[in-house]
Amino acid sequence: MTTPTIDPNICRTFLQGFSSLLLASTDDAGAPEISYSPFILAHDAFFILVSELSGHTANLRHQQQASVMFIENESDASNIYTRRRLIIQCSAREHNRTHTRWASLLPLFRERFGETISVIETLADFVLMELQPVNGRWITGFGQAFSFDHLDFLNAHHMGPNQIKRRRKP
Repeated sequence: MTTPTIDPNICRTFLQGFSSLLLASTDDAGAPEISYSPFILAHDAFFILVSELSGHTANLRHQQQASVMFIENESDASNIYTRRRLIIQCSAREHNRTHTRWASLLPLFRERFGETISVIETLADFVLMELQPVNGRWITGFGQAFSFDHLDFLNAHHMGPNQIKRRRKP
């Protein structure tokens, strides 16, 4: 029996179809919080502009980690249980307005999201967060899960029942 493989171009095309990501973080007490944010992909990382008024901003600052997900629309899925999805564990890092990343990435945000960025740029509570992929999973159906490091889809490994059992707690 051959081990299933993936086409890295399919993963990249899937990712390029999104303008926002689902964002999971935890607060200092370990309570989970889910949100979403528009993003740009640059320097092999996801960049988001987020308000300090949002709970996930404090979570990202303090915990310096998050999980992001990109998931197929329900209406496009052949089976609700097998929606294609990318789930990526990330380290989080803030870039303040004087950092070179802020100046170099804001035009990319403006290009992608229009004049809303001109408004956000004037709001002092918005910060630029970098979500650097550490590892992730590409799931396309039953028995079709693959793990990868960073955003390296070329070196993805099939996750079978033996890998899942090792991850379970006794």
